Amino acid sequence: KLSLGLSTGEVIDAEQIYLATGLGQRPPGEALIEKLAKSAGLPLAPCGYPVVDSSLRWHPRIYVSGGLAELELGPSARNIAGARLASERIVAS
Repeated sequence: KLSLGLSTGEVIDAEQIYLATGLGQRPPGEALIEKLAKSAGLPLAPCGYPVVDSSLRWHPRIYVSGGLAELELGPSARNIAGARLASERIVAS
């Protein structure tokens, strides 16, 4: 059992707590990504996200960041910490 204290002072007891971030499950710019992958023969994961290397390289001249780097960087890819991680990896390559 969990107790959740609200800013109003109210306490709610619960068995489970679900958190929702509001982000969709599909990759950002999905139509463009699919078109690019098809025309250039670039790999996509079954979920539609680009399959990149540890440097976030999808093609010798294409790097990804933000939500498109989520498979490599994890959920932080979409926030400022993820942008920092992406820039560090891209610059180091």
